[in-house]
Amino acid sequence: MKTVNIIIAILVVALVASCKPGKIRVQNNISQVVITNVQWGDQYLAYELLPGETSDKLSISDVPESNKIRFVMQANNQAIYLETEELYHLDRNDDLLIVITDSTPVKNPNE
Repeated sequence: MKTVNIIIAILVVALVASCKPGKIRVQNNISQVVITNVQWGDQYLAYELLPGETSDKLSISDVPESNKIRFVMQANNQAIYLETEELYHLDRNDDLLIVITDSTPVKNPNE
């Protein structure tokens, strides 16, 4: 009986160790544009990203999940709320870097 308990304990420890949270970050590669209030679904990723800047990694344990990136784009004293058309999938053990560029398909969900 002790052997069975030890085997079960080892399996539980191995399972918990293999279920690391997913990590996500976003990089702003949009020319001459600041993006603010950057979110992946309901997860807040960054307050402000200058061109070329990357957010800190955020660990998310409630995965797998797929979401769009939402942000406010600011340039020339104007701002517009946008979201990506693409869904970005995060799974356990992932280290996802999402790069937003001039050619990333986005839309204003309010229009």
